[in-house]
Amino acid sequence: MMKNLLIVDDDRVILNLLADGLRDVGYRVATAVSAHDALALVQAEDFDLAILDLRMPDVSGMDLARTLRANGGPPFVFLSAFGDGTAAQEAAIAGAMGYLVKPVDIPQIPPMIEASLARAQEIMGLRKAATNLEKALSVEQKTRVAVGILMVKKGLDRQEAFEYLRARARAQRRKLGDLSEEMIGAIENVNSSFRDA
Repeated sequence: MMKNLLIVDDDRVILNLLADGLRDVGYRVATAVSAHDALALVQAEDFDLAILDLRMPDVSGMDLARTLRANGGPPFVFLSAFGDGTAAQEAAIAGAMGYLVKPVDIPQIPPMIEASLARAQEIMGLRKAATNLEKALSVEQKTRVAVGILMVKKGLDRQEAFEYLRARARAQRRKLGDLSEEMIGAIENVNSSFRDA
């Protein structure tokens, strides 16, 4: 599937050369000469990757990158005339998938684009796995608390309390975590009403 790229550079000559070159090697390309134009495009269309000039007037590429990242925009790489280590380090801290120093030849860019897209997919997978793990741990913690409540309220041992909770969840066709959360909420409400009385 053809990758959709956004190139942002205030130098129209470089912008057009890059856009034409990348179109010639099979990418769909949209261009913007400012951060403002880039943000309007990102709101209207989904991009697989943004290639951002690091130094632009008004809003820098770095600031644009931070805005994209904060708002769930596409992953990004930087293109800059500055090859010093400080700029590259700032780019990495901002979350850049890559960094190219101008001038660049078009044949150099596709391998960087593909590596950056692969890295972005990998990071997205890791974030999703971390989110799923947090949810699983949260459900497990709620279930333990609910089991503890049942042990106290019904005089059951741990296994009996867990089986009771699981049987109730099945009978109500609900997730164990949801039922546990409801039970904890009910106990908290009762405790709160006693404190308020």
